[in-house]
Parts: sequence; structure tokens; C-alpha cells
Amino acid sequence: MAEYSVLVAEMAQARIYTLESSEAPEVENSPYLVEQKSLTNSEREASDSQVWTDTRRGANREHQSGQGAGGTAGIPHHNYDEHRDNNERMVIQSFANDVVTELKRVVDSQNVKKVVLCAEVQMLGFLRPELDALPGDKVQIEEVPKDLTGFSAHELHKKLADDGLLPPQKRPQSLS
Repeated sequence: MAEYSVLVAEMAQARIYTLESSEAPEVENSPYLVEQKSLTNSEREASDSQVWTDTRRGANREHQSGQGAGGTAGIPHHNYDEHRDNNERMVIQSFANDVVTELKRVVDSQNVKKVVLCAEVQMLGFLRPELDALPGDKVQIEEVPKDLTGFSAHELHKKLADDGLLPPQKRPQSLS
């Protein structure tokens, strides 16, 4: 059982941790973060050229010859931009749903009482609507609008403890 869970997320990856206590705090640092799940948004990680290649032959030839849509010279058309933006939003929303589904599993299985949610601001916007899946009467959510996905578990724990969001790690007492 873990009282705290930490979710760090950005558009392409997310990791879910729980704060665990050592069975032998007299010899090990305690508490400490344990990674429970790592998720990757593979569609977001794929390069734009892989995801957005226009496979129709000659699709850009009109631009190269100076002819835009309808024969207008020099006027580029951007009819794919809106579709691309909508598709990207759907990919990120689906990833946010997957992340919160996994977070809910951890919260339920570990009886978590507090979730510290660390995500870039845009990703927070995708995660918030999905958080309704968590039992709001039982789980407190603390938001940190920062991308901390690059931090190691130890660095993340120290940062969040320094900010007063997690209990600090205690060093073992010397056995002298």
C-alpha cells in the first residue's frame, strides 16, 4: 500500500510512481519512489515525415510549378493543416486517456490517497478531463505544471519533497 503516487507526463511519454517505505529504514533511505508503469505515445514519437507523408504522387507539384489550388499562382494552400491538428489532438487525448487508466489501476491497487501530477501545461489540459475516472472523494490531486519526465526517481523525489509535495527521504541512522 502506498499513500502517494506521482505521475510525470508530457506528450510522448509518462511514468507513474508510488512512494514506498523501506522494510528496513534503519539501513535504507526511506521513503523512495518506485516506478510502477512507463507509457510511450508511439504515434507522437514518430517523426513528422513518418506520420504526415503525403503518399499521393505529385501532391506538391502544383506548388513547385507556381500553381496553387484552382490555378492561382504563388498562393500556397494549407488544406491539410486543420486535419493534421485535429489528428494530433486525438492522438494526445487517446494517450492521456491511457495514462489516466493506468494511474487509476495504480491508485486502486495501492489504495493511493494523494496523486502528484507533474506535466507540461498543454498536457495538463489533456489529462484534466480524464481525471474524472479517479475516485475524487478518496484521492487528492496536486498539480505541478512542469515537465519533470527527464528526472530520475531520486531527483524527482527530492524536487517534490523540497516543494513540500512529498515526505522527504530520511537517511538511515548510523549503527555506531
